[in-house]
Amino acid sequence: MPIYRTTDSNKDPRLQTRWYQNDYKECQQAVLSVLKAFGYQLKYQDDTYGELIFNRKNETLDVKIVSLQRKQTAIDFVLNVENIFDFGRRKAVIAEIYARLQKMLNEKKFS
Repeated sequence: MPIYRTTDSNKDPRLQTRWYQNDYKECQQAVLSVLKAFGYQLKYQDDTYGELIFNRKNETLDVKIVSLQRKQTAIDFVLNVENIFDFGRRKAVIAEIYARLQKMLNEKKFS
């Protein structure tokens, strides 16, 4: 059961945390919109901890939205796949989700 997790220090650039210059609500609405388009269904939402859990056939996606300041928000994903033979295809799914979020939000650039 492969698990794909995004972090700030991940060696794979597709699985590195993305930071945005948007507030929590803007990021949350963008995530809800993008994941709905991907066919995910929202199963759990906790605004206190910034956690959203989505389900889709044979996979669960846990989204963590952390807002440090009003316009500094990070979005991380943990994707659990029930299929043993994934061959890393879900990394491409995470990369595509981030690409679509980048079109809707202002990504923070670090020098």
